[in-house]
Amino acid sequence: GRIVCIDDAIAIGETINSILQPQGYEAIALTNPLEALSLVFQLKPDLILCDIAMSELEGYEVCAMLRHSTAFRLTPIIMLTGKDGFMDRVKARMVGATDYLTKPFTETELLMLVEKYINNQ
Repeated sequence: GRIVCIDDAIAIGETINSILQPQGYEAIALTNPLEALSLVFQLKPDLILCDIAMSELEGYEVCAMLRHSTAFRLTPIIMLTGKDGFMDRVKARMVGATDYLTKPFTETELLMLVEKYINNQ
C-alpha cells in the first residue's frame, strides 16, 4: 500500500514514515500542500493522510479538491486534527474525509486506522 501524508510539519511526515515503513507500507511525506495536489496524481496513493491546519492551504481545501477529482473520489482520506474538536470532525466529514486521527497519535492508532482502509497484502 502506498500512503501519502500531506503535512507542512516535517516531523509528522517523519513520524508517519517511521511507523508505516517497517510494516511494509510505502509512505511519502509531502510538506507543501499546493505541490502535493499535483504530486498525488502522479503517486496515485491507496490512502491519503492530510493535516487540517497548514499555513498555505487548509487541509479541508485539499480534501475538497481531491474529492472533486474522479481519481480520488473513493480514496480514503484521513484528516489529522490537532485538537479533539467536534467542529473539525463535522467539517472534515462535510468535505468528504473518510476518517480523522487526533494528534498526537500513537503508533497503534495510526496502524489500526490505516489497516482499516488498506489491506496491505
